[in-house]
Amino acid sequence: MGRLSRARGQLKLSPQHHAGPLYAFYYGGQFVLLGIQLPFFAGWLALQGFDAAEIGWITGASLIARLLFGPLVAYWADHQADERRSLRIVTFFFALGAAGLLIAPGKVLIGASAALMMWCFGLLVPLTDTAVLRADRNGLLHYGQTRAAGSVFFLATNILGGAFLAQAGVIAAAPAMAIAASFAFVMTFLLPAGAGHRGGAKPVSWREAPKLVSNPVFLIALASAGLIQGAHAVYYAFSFLRWEQLGYSTFVIGCLWATGVIAEIFLLTRARGLARRFGPATMLALGGAAAALRWVAIGLEPPLPLLFAVQLMHALTFASAYLGAIEFLDRAVPLRLVNTGMTIMSTTGVGAVTGVATVIAGYVWNGAGPAPAYFLMAAMGAGAFLLALLLRRVWDGGKLFE
Repeated sequence: MGRLSRARGQLKLSPQHHAGPLYAFYYGGQFVLLGIQLPFFAGWLALQGFDAAEIGWITGASLIARLLFGPLVAYWADHQADERRSLRIVTFFFALGAAGLLIAPGKVLIGASAALMMWCFGLLVPLTDTAVLRADRNGLLHYGQTRAAGSVFFLATNILGGAFLAQAGVIAAAPAMAIAASFAFVMTFLLPAGAGHRGGAKPVSWREAPKLVSNPVFLIALASAGLIQGAHAVYYAFSFLRWEQLGYSTFVIGCLWATGVIAEIFLLTRARGLARRFGPATMLALGGAAAALRWVAIGLEPPLPLLFAVQLMHALTFASAYLGAIEFLDRAVPLRLVNTGMTIMSTTGVGAVTGVATVIAGYVWNGAGPAPAYFLMAAMGAGAFLLALLLRRVWDGGKLFE
């Protein structure tokens, strides 16, 4: 039981493998940690004696490491015959970094552990996405529903984790993250063999990564996806502060965030049909247009009921653009280079563009106020929309190269 079998030329697994739920729980370990890290980790670091500048350096170090070494790790992962090996090794260091927060004797080692943990998380998401995308292609799970599990775990952690830490104190954030990362590591031993089987794809060549990143069509898609995801910078970094200034309670702000995540989950669970029907360029164009509208609307500070309605646009500004990028990689990039392409998308969109946009928006926020900072994000969305239209014109819908 549980062995791979061939039927009508397609790879199939016996039902005992339950590839979808297993990968869903693997995502769960990753996103439970993220659900604690984003709202509460800075507070935990402050309790350890870190000031704002030092916390910024920790985040910056993980970002620089992702930019410098992320593509190399992705290339190495693309070269593995069994995708579980790369997932297991990266998850081990992910868990090691989280555990290091509990045992590191000084600020330097705590900072190094935190940077390692955040760097590995930035690698794990695209690596896991690639494995799940291949399993979807092999007919073993539904990509959108499995990926949406991460959002569900993130949402639940925001609500339940916040209530827990309100009672236990922010000091409990690090142990909770260590448990979540350790759970993810254990899950790597339960992932089904062969779910992400490559079929007849040949091994990746080191000469091909530069060929990918120098392809004009890939760069257009990369820029469009990166600008849309990077346009969330002000929302991620400053929305809590501004909404608190406007008099909204922590509970209301949490509900605003939850509204966006629920909309994201709704779209992700319907991902397969929508992405395949509309195509990558259209999905990216929807994301860019929605970003332009959403950030202008929030910059104008609408009344609370309308603000909740605007938050539903997260389904487009995040999920539609994310799905467009995934669908583009699936259609345009050779199978052996999907990990590399996925990681480049992640490091530029979630990493580099968001990081640079956050820094610039911080100066705009301090100098001119919240509205201009949000309008800057809207301009990024508009630029992404135009690039998506250009992508539709220059890309024939097939592989960029074989």
